[in-house]
Amino acid sequence: MAFYLIFHHASHTIIMYTSKPFFLLITIIVAMSLNRSFAQKGIETDSAVKRKQSLVITLGGGVSKYVSGISAPASLQGDITKTSSCATVRIMWHPGYRLNLGLQSGFTNFYSYDVKNNNVDGKLKLSAVPILIVWSMPILKNINIFAGFGSYLLTTDLDYKEVVKSTTFSLGANIALNYTLPLSKNLDLGGEIEWMSAFETKDNLVALKANLIWKAFEWGRHN
Repeated sequence: MAFYLIFHHASHTIIMYTSKPFFLLITIIVAMSLNRSFAQKGIETDSAVKRKQSLVITLGGGVSKYVSGISAPASLQGDITKTSSCATVRIMWHPGYRLNLGLQSGFTNFYSYDVKNNNVDGKLKLSAVPILIVWSMPILKNINIFAGFGSYLLTTDLDYKEVVKSTTFSLGANIALNYTLPLSKNLDLGGEIEWMSAFETKDNLVALKANLIWKAFEWGRHN
């Protein structure tokens, strides 16, 4: 029974991702690119706009909620935990226009499953490390939208009579909405809601996080 869980998840990882999330992500990126084009035209006519570039580092943490279904053998009695902590590291290059580019990683648990079968306790846990290329753009004052595409490193840990660990990669994406509150010239406090999806394995979660945003470096000039 224990190995059924591992093999079930392994077979689950070869399911190809649906096109709907992918096209949604592409639509957002195209819209952001068009917005950037219009924004650049506006910047060219405004000599007071800053054209400095900067490197911005975000450290965040909070709570995540797994929102996909979990299939488990009916013969196994257990408790499913879909809520866990999560952490984010994001490094963004701000080129002086509206569209920014960067990388995002971090850590989260998708879910864990505690079982008890024939008086033997066991646990199955699925965790993920995102490795995403991320675009961001301000849409209102202090409000930014993020969209990313890349891979999730998924790790399945099974502890049932013996310990079994397996890892796999899944294509995936994220979309986030972030509100920032300036604390100083180079430091902001932010709140964020984020949707994360591993397409191939159909694992999805929603996260609420608090972020510390630091403008680590700034260079360039004013117009």
